[in-house]
Amino acid sequence: MRHTFTLIAAASVLAACASTSEQPPGPSRTETPAVDFALAPATFGDIPGWATADLAPALTAFRRACDGRRLRDPAAPLPGGGRYGGTVADWAPACVAAQNVAAGGERGFFEANFIPNLVRGGGEARLTAYYEPIIEARRFPDAEFSAPLMRKPGDMVTVDVAAFAEAYDNEALRGAPRALTGQLRGTEVRPYPKREELGLSSDHAFAWAHPIDVYNLQIQGSGRIAFPDGTQSRAAFAAQNGYRWRSALGALRDAGELQGGATWANFRAWSNQRGPDATRQALNADPSYVFFQEERIEDPSAGPRGAAGVPLTPLGSIAVDPAYHPYGAVVFVDGEYDGQPFRRLLVAQDTGGAIRRGPLRGDVFFGAGDEAGRAAERMNAPARWWTLTPRAAPVS
Repeated sequence: MRHTFTLIAAASVLAACASTSEQPPGPSRTETPAVDFALAPATFGDIPGWATADLAPALTAFRRACDGRRLRDPAAPLPGGGRYGGTVADWAPACVAAQNVAAGGERGFFEANFIPNLVRGGGEARLTAYYEPIIEARRFPDAEFSAPLMRKPGDMVTVDVAAFAEAYDNEALRGAPRALTGQLRGTEVRPYPKREELGLSSDHAFAWAHPIDVYNLQIQGSGRIAFPDGTQSRAAFAAQNGYRWRSALGALRDAGELQGGATWANFRAWSNQRGPDATRQALNADPSYVFFQEERIEDPSAGPRGAAGVPLTPLGSIAVDPAYHPYGAVVFVDGEYDGQPFRRLLVAQDTGGAIRRGPLRGDVFFGAGDEAGRAAERMNAPARWWTLTPRAAPVS
């Protein structure tokens, strides 16, 4: 069914975005105003740690990026947007060459096929990390596994604000987020309900888990769910209700409710002690809500599909602001982790609300499971960025 939305309806959905400034790394798609951006010529010798960095994960991620755009028009730009990168055809020679690189030959491959450029820009200059949780789940609810993993509702629609901006030649709409989530009510689109206002039906649930584990999946954007028979599947991001994320964990910390710090283990212990009503009230401090779809895990070594539509590679993929970096861009970051240099080559394959804050803001994918989660929690530092562009591609 096709629906025609009025400008008033689109404006009503805009109101759904008014909330706090915090964002999780995974699902939210809120956009931010443009900041300064430029690329400056550089050499591989200018990049700290280039000669010793492990480039193998980046090559795996690069191959996956090439596979993901194999059917894309060669004359089309790289997906996602960005301010540089040229066309798919400009990257084709490097994609072909990448298939024949032997172990240990990664550095030679990147040096032969790319030119480095220093990234300059405004906005937030910071690296964080995210991961794919693995949580216990059940097909039916019980006292412990009481929170549903919900499929995308049938009444949820997306309003393409950019299309309205062009149709109405409206500058105010051009400054709004490009896409907004709303609820279809008859012939009108209204803001989708906040978390506490959702009337969730168990008919739309495909699995059940501990409420804190489900919330963790919603923060990360996706995760693996493990069942008692030993099987696993993936709860992949399907949709989000449009509200900016506000950390329920942070709200408890600020209220002095958590003993020992704002960790997921402490949040779960608090939930178990206080019970379901208190847990529900605590989670309602966050208006954002993420819906999932269940998927088979084809390759256990690969992560979930990011915004670029390809599986993420542990320590080889990074979430970026696609207003500046296209999906598939190859970037080198020089940051810090646990007091030591963090210097890695990564491929832009995802985004998130907390990441859409300029060309120097990134979220590194650390992998799946508790160990990856504990490691990801410790990543939070400024970093310098370089981007590698194919020798045949224009820089801007």
